[in-house]
Amino acid sequence: MVLNYHHPKETIACIQSLLAAEGPGTRILWIENDAAATAQELAAELSQAPFPWLDLREGDPLTPPGTIGVVRNMDNLGYAAGNNVGLRILHRAGVPWAWILNNDILLTQGSSRDLVAKALAHPHVGLWGVRIHSEFCPCYFGGLLRWKDFSIRFATEPGDLDTPGCFISGCALFFRTDLGAEVGWIPEDYFLYYEDPAFSIEIQRKGHALGFNQAVAIDHHQSLSTGHRSWLMEYYSRRNRWRFVQRYFPDQLKGQERLFFRYQIQKLLFRLRFDRINLEWKAFRDFKAGQVGRSKRTAGKLWR
Repeated sequence: MVLNYHHPKETIACIQSLLAAEGPGTRILWIENDAAATAQELAAELSQAPFPWLDLREGDPLTPPGTIGVVRNMDNLGYAAGNNVGLRILHRAGVPWAWILNNDILLTQGSSRDLVAKALAHPHVGLWGVRIHSEFCPCYFGGLLRWKDFSIRFATEPGDLDTPGCFISGCALFFRTDLGAEVGWIPEDYFLYYEDPAFSIEIQRKGHALGFNQAVAIDHHQSLSTGHRSWLMEYYSRRNRWRFVQRYFPDQLKGQERLFFRYQIQKLLFRLRFDRINLEWKAFRDFKAGQVGRSKRTAGKLWR
């Protein structure tokens, strides 16, 4: 299952890499976010796609193996809600496994068959990651929370799975659809960023472990849809970090707020980073106001 937001060429390349490894018997869903705005562009790209495809609507049977099912979300639902639409379709159709992939990845080694085989051999593991290669990290599978401020660093070693605060990266999530339904799918109140550590925690709260399948590898061009260090990326990372701490580590929230005002803001003032202070303050204020999901603040913004 591949989520697209305004990058159909990259999504086609991603799907081609999957088909080359998976073979003609696989079923792939193309989840199109903001489909009302992308109708013409999507039609043009799909007309030249090197694979068969059919629109897949609510209540339709799954497309035949080898035919890509295109699910159109008229609005931009973000990462979690957009993918959850596809997950519910798979679950209702009785598909036992789901593999969520960002559209900015290419599968370079292994296939879902490797993931299924290892998952069956280790039923205590509820959520699996793969080897991820990117321009920012040679090889990782997920992230680790920094307990000082709940920011994130790469998780690169299998032993990191035993470290508190470890999670599987949202660019490649493999799990049973029944388990996804049991935890209530991917948490939707983040829109972008921090939903993958939240989902990992929800899986672990059901008594399941996290796993890393090194036989499967992807190349990841990070932040394709948001832009690296963009205003969009920075705003949601900050706002959602607050919400994540409040939900899963509420006893740490007051200390994080003190750290924010006594250290982070003071440091930015010293450096005369007034634009960054503005971003940090808006993210914090929106969190305190209880804002979740998509924010109107992020339309057209770019952080430099």
